[in-house]
Amino acid sequence: MTLSPKKQQGILMISMVCIGSVIGSIFFLAIAIFPIYIDHNKLTGALKSLKETSEAGGNNETPKQLSERLFKIMSSNYIDNLIGTDNITISKLETGQTRVHIEYEVVKKLVGNASILVEFDDTVDIGR
Repeated sequence: MTLSPKKQQGILMISMVCIGSVIGSIFFLAIAIFPIYIDHNKLTGALKSLKETSEAGGNNETPKQLSERLFKIMSSNYIDNLIGTDNITISKLETGQTRVHIEYEVVKKLVGNASILVEFDDTVDIGR
C-alpha cells in the first residue's frame, strides 16, 4: 500500500507549539538552576582550599578557627551569604582528623507560586 504525498503533510502546528513549549520549559529551568550549581561549585572549592591549607600548616586549629577561615575563603569567592554558621558542623574524629560537614538548601522562585528546592550535603575530612 502506497500513500500519496497529499496525505502526509508533515508535523502539525499544534505539535510544533507543544514541542517548543517543552524545550522552552527545560531551557528556563536550566537557566534558573545553573547559578545555584555555580555557587555550590565555589563552595566545594572553598572546602578543598580549607583542607589543603589546613594540612599544609598542621592540624592545630580549633573548630572556631576553621569556621572563621572557611567564611573568609567564601567571602573572597563572593559566596559568604550562601550558608550560615548553623549549616556547618565541625567535629573531631577518633582518628585525629577534623570533619567539616556542610548541609544546606537553596529555594529558587520560578514563576508565581512555583519554586525549586535544591539540597546540598558536603563533607571534608581534614588531617592525616
